[in-house]
Amino acid sequence: MEVNQFQDKIVKFCKEWEKYREFKHTEQNTFNHLVEEMGELASQFVNRDKGRKEFDGNEFDNAIGDILIHLVCLANLRGLSVEQLIDQIIKEDSKRLLEKSN
Repeated sequence: MEVNQFQDKIVKFCKEWEKYREFKHTEQNTFNHLVEEMGELASQFVNRDKGRKEFDGNEFDNAIGDILIHLVCLANLRGLSVEQLIDQIIKEDSKRLLEKSN
């Protein structure tokens, strides 16, 4: 699957989720959900690293997936192509790597 197809798949899912939950994604509430998921991931990291019984590998993995969904949704709300954005960042950072190695 290409990145643009992946983005389209996530956007379609988000629109279906909006209908189910009866709310509209905005940049603010999508950002809020993203931060919430980051908090869940952080909690799982702490639980794992401290050997706590509260660690749940499924919740850990789901938080990663949810973060990705919210990031792609946020990019889409801003009119960004994730593929173009990543290509641009890799291109710019690759130049910096080459400059640093010379």
